[in-house]
Amino acid sequence: MPIDTRLKQFETTWVPRLNAPLQAAIDQDSGDPRLAEAMAYSVMAGGKRLRPLLTVATLQALNVPFDEERDWRPIMALELLHTYSLIHDDLPAMDNDDL
Repeated sequence: MPIDTRLKQFETTWVPRLNAPLQAAIDQDSGDPRLAEAMAYSVMAGGKRLRPLLTVATLQALNVPFDEERDWRPIMALELLHTYSLIHDDLPAMDNDDL
């Protein structure tokens, strides 16, 4: 099977599994529907989930069985930190941009 087909299958399998706990964490931790909506807009905005996918692929490459109890929180943290950096990098106070 070609590598691009395997990568697409990997993405198709894992992205929904990664999105579900991210959305659940947003819904559970926000406490305010408006805040949950803003958080979901940024976090769930159709990203490819590259960092979490790389983490899962690394676990598989090292023959480490995926353990939801152990692995979901650090994987979600990677994605949330990445989203945070994208949002805050665009703020004028962070990059000295006038716009």
